[in-house]
Amino acid sequence: MRELRSWTWVAGGVVAAVLALAAAHGLGLRWDPFDLQGRRLEAARSRVALAEADAHARRAERDGDHTVSREAAVVRDTELEVGRVTATAIQQAREADDADTPLAPDRVRRLDDHDRELCRHAPALCAGAGTADPAG
Repeated sequence: MRELRSWTWVAGGVVAAVLALAAAHGLGLRWDPFDLQGRRLEAARSRVALAEADAHARRAERDGDHTVSREAAVVRDTELEVGRVTATAIQQAREADDADTPLAPDRVRRLDDHDRELCRHAPALCAGAGTADPAG
């Protein structure tokens, strides 16, 4: 019987300790000797910072893609308009009354000088363009 009483006290002590720990935990008391909670908090904060940086990079990439798309559309529209205007100008030049009349040499020189000056300012527009032979 004496042994039964000692086990009863041990069991009662264990139950009391568990209840005390549960009550302390319920009151917000935490025992974290290895600072596991702090480590988890720091890891979560670093993941949040990484996710925010990733989201910022994705937004910047998306905005850059939209900007490039808009600029490409402007360039494409400009090229199409230049092509239409050029085709119209070529057609009008071929159908002009004086289309078969050769230009005076000094006028050809002035036009060539003017073309070279334009090409100096916008070399990409003149790439591959040659000077037409006025005699030809």
